Amino acid sequence: MNNHKTACLVLAIAIVGMLYGVNQLRNASKAARDRADQVQMNAEASESQAQLSQIQLKTLDSKTTELRKAAKEWQPHFQNLTSSQDAEQRIVEVIREGDVFLISQKFESRDIEKDTLITEALVADLTVEDDYAKTLNWLGRLEEELPSCRVTRCNIKRGDRGNDIHLELQVQIPVLKS
Repeated sequence: MNNHKTACLVLAIAIVGMLYGVNQLRNASKAARDRADQVQMNAEASESQAQLSQIQLKTLDSKTTELRKAAKEWQPHFQNLTSSQDAEQRIVEVIREGDVFLISQKFESRDIEKDTLITEALVADLTVEDDYAKTLNWLGRLEEELPSCRVTRCNIKRGDRGNDIHLELQVQIPVLKS
């Protein structure tokens, strides 16, 4: 082969090599552009999802404002009673402070609901017989001292002596899960 043909062959190989390289670069840049577009779409979708979540959070926040305020006000009343023994102790103290004549008392712990903040409650069955005004004032003090309690039964009858009343009371006190 002469020099002219060899030079043409070398040029042809160089041109084919450059075409191959340009084609490879074009394919690589197209793949990178496609990945960038996909990432851009994912980022935009994530941003719109984040904005939607922010809107939902603000909506939920505005809907539960009153409920959270009420929960914050009642929280101290529930925090004092973290076990059935605490609730029982508190009722005994209120009875002692009220100086009423207690005929009988029975305490029982009951399960309310599982997997909630308040899972159990102390149920106190109390029977009191004393002066009418003194007993009703004591009942008011009981509800004042234990505002989280619920009176589930209250039977008032005439007592054995003059101005006495016979009070059968059942009180349910929620116990906050520790």
